[in-house]
Amino acid sequence: MQITYLDGFRFAIENRGLRVITDQRPPLGGGEGLEPVELLAASLGSCVGVYAIDYLHRNGLRAEGFRVEVDWSGAAAPRRIGQFTIKVHVPGALTERQRASLERIVHGCTVHNTLTHAPGIDIELVEAGG
Repeated sequence: MQITYLDGFRFAIENRGLRVITDQRPPLGGGEGLEPVELLAASLGSCVGVYAIDYLHRNGLRAEGFRVEVDWSGAAAPRRIGQFTIKVHVPGALTERQRASLERIVHGCTVHNTLTHAPGIDIELVEAGG
């Protein structure tokens, strides 16, 4: 994956031949893309969605109308997201067993696991010509 500076606070994220633009809201940026924190929330919500849809499909349950809502609140010292709130809207009723299974499955999505078991992060500065 490569992230290339465009202008202002806009960056192009490119991976596997796909491109996404990220930006900041005015007055810092032009609001032409999701902010990085919004992309993080989107990654979490869509990962939960993939795991849930897989469960619904494997169990012959209705998927039309399925959706995930993600909200978050900030925290300080250090500045970060302090809490995600995710609502998984499942079309139709679930039995208690199906509900328990689905809850267990969505809590096991890869992005959720990554956020709850923080990975190591190495950042290396590379100067021009280096």
